[in-house]
Amino acid sequence: MKETICRELIKNGYSEEKGVRVWDIARRAFRFVNLDMAKAFLKVREHPRYKATIMDIETNLLKENIPKFFKNFIDQRFNLINLSCVDGTKSKLILGLLPENLKLRYCPVSVSEYLVKLSLENVKKSNFTNVIDYAPRVSDDFWNLDQTGAALRNNSYQRNVLLLLGSFLSSFDINDYLFRLNQSMLPGDVLIIGNGIRKGDRFVNLETYKHPMFNNWLIHLIRQLRFKDEEVEYNARFAHNRLEMYYKIKEDKKIISEGRKIEFRNGDEIIVAFQYKLYAQELRDFCDMYFDNVQLFHDPAEEYAIVFSMK
Repeated sequence: MKETICRELIKNGYSEEKGVRVWDIARRAFRFVNLDMAKAFLKVREHPRYKATIMDIETNLLKENIPKFFKNFIDQRFNLINLSCVDGTKSKLILGLLPENLKLRYCPVSVSEYLVKLSLENVKKSNFTNVIDYAPRVSDDFWNLDQTGAALRNNSYQRNVLLLLGSFLSSFDINDYLFRLNQSMLPGDVLIIGNGIRKGDRFVNLETYKHPMFNNWLIHLIRQLRFKDEEVEYNARFAHNRLEMYYKIKEDKKIISEGRKIEFRNGDEIIVAFQYKLYAQELRDFCDMYFDNVQLFHDPAEEYAIVFSMK
């Protein structure tokens, strides 16, 4: 994995901003670079601050709106495809809100085999009567998830419902990713997005992302580059119209990978994750470009939205 990350560093190079060299390894797939990192992410989700400001808002919006989304699915079999599944919590919530006469196949998908197995195991334990089959998938990259729907479609399950929850979409160019999803879907397929939104001139809750729990998760990625914990410092900021989580390097370091040398300097920064937050209307407009019957619901503070779209 070190070599994979180093290839990303070499490919992207670095940019200079106000005299600071900024490197970028913020590929979504790198957030689950190994088992320890996947488990650390689960701890982030369970932290009271993160749970209250992010998880609970999405959960409440799903509870309020999921039943109305599936009114035209009566007596039809379909794939419920959880793209970038985690531990199955959101899938269990949705499955518990669906009528028993719906018959579906549950399909957890992730780059992390551990999270796919965990999601599958937790859903199976609940013994939902409307889940009659399972089809887990481990993908080599989150960029390939748009192909999953086509691969899972067969004579028994011709219709797909894609779950894109947990602000997954915010880690990509939204225009490009929605286009790719649209191309992989057939008429009648459904996409349900859960994504952070913004209100006013600035993002909110920046301090949430500065919490040590994020360092405890993302430090696993920096360790892959053979940095010691004390050689870097974690922080978060708003820049380039997005939230960026990054590490500042505290001393010079050289890394050799596949015969190529990468030299980091004291003061360099490495961006390890980012998140775009659009205004609610911007998110709605992007979905309208590619889908029909778009419905958007947000919380009163306009910090999070659930979007239902059909092709």
